[in-house]
Amino acid sequence: MPRLPFSENAIPAFPAAPPVILITGEIEFFVEEAASVAARKFGAEGAEVLKFDDESPAEAVSDALLNRSLFSARRVVQCDISRLLGSESPGKLLDQAVEAWEKGTPAGRREAFRRARALLSALDLAAGSSAEELAEAAARKLRRKPREETLATILRELPEEKGGPGAVRDAIRLLLERGNDGTVALLTAVSPPAGVDLLVEIARKGLVLDTVAEAGTGQALGRLARALAKEREVSLDPEAVERLLFQTDTNPEVFAAELEKLLAWAGPGGRVRAADVRENVEDESSEDLYALYDAIGRRDAGDALDRLERVFSGRAVRTGNWKVDTDDYWPVRFFGMLSDEVRRMLLIRAWQESAGSPEAPASFEAFKVRVVPRLAQPVSPFDRSPFQSRQGQITPFLWFKAAARAARYSSRELGRALARAADVDLKLKSSVAPLDALSVYVAELIAGS
Repeated sequence: MPRLPFSENAIPAFPAAPPVILITGEIEFFVEEAASVAARKFGAEGAEVLKFDDESPAEAVSDALLNRSLFSARRVVQCDISRLLGSESPGKLLDQAVEAWEKGTPAGRREAFRRARALLSALDLAAGSSAEELAEAAARKLRRKPREETLATILRELPEEKGGPGAVRDAIRLLLERGNDGTVALLTAVSPPAGVDLLVEIARKGLVLDTVAEAGTGQALGRLARALAKEREVSLDPEAVERLLFQTDTNPEVFAAELEKLLAWAGPGGRVRAADVRENVEDESSEDLYALYDAIGRRDAGDALDRLERVFSGRAVRTGNWKVDTDDYWPVRFFGMLSDEVRRMLLIRAWQESAGSPEAPASFEAFKVRVVPRLAQPVSPFDRSPFQSRQGQITPFLWFKAAARAARYSSRELGRALARAADVDLKLKSSVAPLDALSVYVAELIAGS
């Protein structure tokens, strides 16, 4: 079966489900959240759902996978197999285990145990040795002597595991061969590396659902923020979440990492405000040129000049969802885009004034119905509309936005701004500092001078 983005609709009904379903992603919260959705859906169909945590014996997991339920014709076995697939380097696993342990919470303790087991598996260290011997060997191999004492403490507390990960791996493979005969494995894995044999087998004979697309939405990251803040007993202002989304450019991994730092900084009983995000999180957000155009349309000089500076700050620049190449001759190319927008504003504004309807369009639908047909009328002696593209088409939303941005200007003001474009273009191609020349141009445009 194909590898698909996760959604509730992507989860098949139990009778049609493959024997193994694997839910993956870069952030554990979304992987576990998606697995819970799938488990509830199967449970609503009458399936018995058995969920095994990280401390469950491998022997119990493999038995549940291979044996039929005594109480239901349908069984779902839910467990995490990140350790079987591998996800992090041994050094990172050690660091994560120690950091999780130092949180001092039940969730941190469980995470530390999971990372420690994965570490022992990655280093192929015999589980039968003492905690001190295992910690010493791991610290020596990874050259992390300062971590040895804490790792030894974790390993002393680590619940005994019967069987071993190999038993679970073999059971999954047998289930893949046997097919869905009343048992479905609902598995999860965080950041599994591509090309691992078991992952390839599941993708070929089972179903892999990826949570990456869902995790990249503001709504999903907001859920993550609220859940982690509640778990850490930290008050998190809604404005702080919005600010963090903005400054991390809604990048799930960056958002999650910075959120962890903020919650640790605030501590139990603390509070995170938008100002704290501004102060403690580096602004990695991209800049949308359309937002700059809108600021110019509002004649908001402060916002427009701030956004202009961001356009040349080295951050990613986009137009909507499209990334803009800012490598070669960017100031000149940017000004070409800006002057094109001023030209569109002038054209639609002049038409509105001549048509006796200078007010801003009430809505896109009204603009499309009432205005666009008039814009499409050909003008003599050219026998075509000046609003048409080179392909002879009119893009209604493009002209709607231009009309909205031009509503606070007169055609005379926009005409003066366009007349200055050639001089600005010459300055950009000379030794004049590009941002200075562009800032003056934008300021004069907004001032109407």
